[in-house]
Amino acid sequence: CSFVVWAEGGNMITPGSFSFSRLLWQLKKIAPQIAGDMRATCPAFNGNRSNLEKHILISLAQEENFSNYWQYLHNSQSFFKNYIENQINSYCSNKGSEKMKNFFKMSLNDIKNTILSAIHESTEIAKDKRSTVSGWLDLFCDQLGSNLIFPRRDLIGIEHQEIKDIEFLKEAMCKALDSEMKRVEENCLYMPVEEMVPEIQKMLSEHLSGCWKQCPCCKAICTNTIPNHDGDHSVPFHRPQAVSGMIWHKTNNLVLDYCTSLVASDCVLVLGDDRKIPFKNYRQAGGEYASWSITPDTSTQPYWKWFVCHFRSKLEEKYQKRFIGKGKIPDAWEKITKQDVLDDLKKN
Repeated sequence: CSFVVWAEGGNMITPGSFSFSRLLWQLKKIAPQIAGDMRATCPAFNGNRSNLEKHILISLAQEENFSNYWQYLHNSQSFFKNYIENQINSYCSNKGSEKMKNFFKMSLNDIKNTILSAIHESTEIAKDKRSTVSGWLDLFCDQLGSNLIFPRRDLIGIEHQEIKDIEFLKEAMCKALDSEMKRVEENCLYMPVEEMVPEIQKMLSEHLSGCWKQCPCCKAICTNTIPNHDGDHSVPFHRPQAVSGMIWHKTNNLVLDYCTSLVASDCVLVLGDDRKIPFKNYRQAGGEYASWSITPDTSTQPYWKWFVCHFRSKLEEKYQKRFIGKGKIPDAWEKITKQDVLDDLKKN
């Protein structure tokens, strides 16, 4: 879009192209406002990443889509990223659409006021200094400073015009700006939201950052909020090891035991090279095992018991193992309903 000014005598002056892409860059400054509003109004984003994961698990249970569970288990960081992106798209197209329009309008108003202020300030200084049009342009760009990207070269077209009255130039610029901003507003209100999603996603992801290491036995994600933290990885709740495809040695029976119960047992951890280590001494296995803190605990969540029962055949198919023998699912697990697991998650 072009910023056109009419000079004395009716001659048209085109200072240059007030690039629409430059204005869109400025409007992207509303991304922090949208991200902030989502953190305040979307339950999944108003806490840390553990809170986000709780809402992800609720969503997964409600959808009952095994493919999504599989991605969550085996490509967790990618899954979280996609989940955040989908939530942003949903927000922007539904309940947040009116808020976005208001954010746009407020941002446009700020841009307009910034330019108007620069026009008035530079005019007053130019009159005091008896500056030329070229001098006025220098002052105008200086007044904008870092508040708005408006390169001096974009206004070079006005520099060689026969304008002797700086006050007239000010009035002409203000009038041109008013009509131009109205046209820009019409265009911006229909700007594809996709252009801002990456920036909003980046902000929310940084807010919800944390460690992505997964327990080598059950795939539970470390809950430390620092990505490259010192000390051990840990989680408040581990899962049945069948979730990650672990089996009992020399069988095709999936392991239903939790990591927290195995470290209190006399069971043995058998590694790929057939080394056998008492599970209670799992750190001796080295590698990822050495960096995890798994303490004996009998408390468990019903969520993954329900998951194992509900997706039993899918898990058997994916891992080519069975829930038989030592991996036989207890009858009590079969009685857990989806509503039970949803209620348990929502109360915590």
